[in-house]
Amino acid sequence: MNFQLLMIAARNLSRNRRRNIATGSALGLGFAGLLAITGFHEQIEHNLRAYTVYGMRTGHIVVYKHDGLEKFETNPKEFSLDEKDLQALKRITAEIPEIEYDGAQIVGPGLVSNGCQSMPFYATGIDPELDRRLQQHPYNLRWNAGLSGLKKGRELWAYSADEQVIMLSSGLAALVGKNVPRDPESNAISTDPIDCAAADVKDKLAADSLVQLAGYGWNGMMTGGDAAVTGVFATPNPYLDSAAARLPLSQLQKLYGTRGATSYSIWLKDEDKISEVIATLNSKLATAGLNVDVYPWNYPELSAHYDGMSKFALTINVFIATIIAFVVALSVSNSATMTIIERAREIGMMRSLGFTRRWIRVLFVVEIACIALIALASGAAFGFFLISGLNAVGLPLDLPGVIAGLKVKMVINPETISRSGVAIFLLAIASGLYAVWRVAKNNIAYLLTGTHR
Repeated sequence: MNFQLLMIAARNLSRNRRRNIATGSALGLGFAGLLAITGFHEQIEHNLRAYTVYGMRTGHIVVYKHDGLEKFETNPKEFSLDEKDLQALKRITAEIPEIEYDGAQIVGPGLVSNGCQSMPFYATGIDPELDRRLQQHPYNLRWNAGLSGLKKGRELWAYSADEQVIMLSSGLAALVGKNVPRDPESNAISTDPIDCAAADVKDKLAADSLVQLAGYGWNGMMTGGDAAVTGVFATPNPYLDSAAARLPLSQLQKLYGTRGATSYSIWLKDEDKISEVIATLNSKLATAGLNVDVYPWNYPELSAHYDGMSKFALTINVFIATIIAFVVALSVSNSATMTIIERAREIGMMRSLGFTRRWIRVLFVVEIACIALIALASGAAFGFFLISGLNAVGLPLDLPGVIAGLKVKMVINPETISRSGVAIFLLAIASGLYAVWRVAKNNIAYLLTGTHR
């Protein structure tokens, strides 16, 4: 590309200022819109990732008994990790420096009763100290706040290991009348029976933190016990909100009459090393002779909520980005076509003077490239202003039935900017090149008369 070409391109740009401004505005706004939609998608991805890995206590890597992921619910005793498995896993994970946290978990159904009515629950049992570390992890605090955090009361780790405590989801707490949890240390539990037909029964139930738990032990026997409701936590959708519960691992093991666990979760210092750690873990597990399966956190059957929502968000993002691309392409193509039609005689004169078709095409591409570069710079500035403003306002982010309780916190990183900018730039060049290609190939005689095919 020589200096003469740049001078001609600059002169031509000044001849159609209004049209060039309109074309540049379409490119700039398209770029800003693309930044906004990709920034929103980045946020949703972080929200879902933090909720799955830390909020749901899934971990970056999960170890199940062989076939346990599919068959644990139907036969928990056979397809659970026994005490020896857990001890071996604890020893093996201690040898891998990339692991930050690890621990066993147990899940299962049961009934919780307030003395007047019973409701089903599906509980997660985890070591309270491990849970404290997970909930206070910086990534979880930044992206998961509001999805699965504490709404009322105190967390499990605030109590000693010998206290029988339970946390309920907000919906379940309301169903059993325990939506105002009280501190068991300062709450005198009444032993007097509650008259379920009394007019003040709701007040009496709320004043007592004690509930009764019933479960089906893995040995086939019914089990039960008491627990004090210490806290109410949030859940991201109503399907979980009416039946979720959290208990200390040892307490839920006691309810099911086992020393085993459903799974063993592992959290890494660097998420990018998941594949590497899984390979190392599989090697050590095979050497130890453990009959287990190892899954990454985003395995579809393991994290169905994340998998479905992530694909849904990606589909929406691609759909909107495609619309933006069509608008940009049509705008550039129409503008370039009109410009070329008006300059048909000029193109014919240039051809008659010896300029090649390739040179003319390059000239128009340079003009479009200049418009695109200026538009991208302006669009980036507007996009940053728009995103910063929306983030500062703190608009609520509620997707009915999926996510609730978050704020809009769109993310823009250099990689996203570069990818989006390159995509818009290439789209503009391709659209303009297509328009000029059809005209430049015409016979010189047609061009000199101001007509083209």
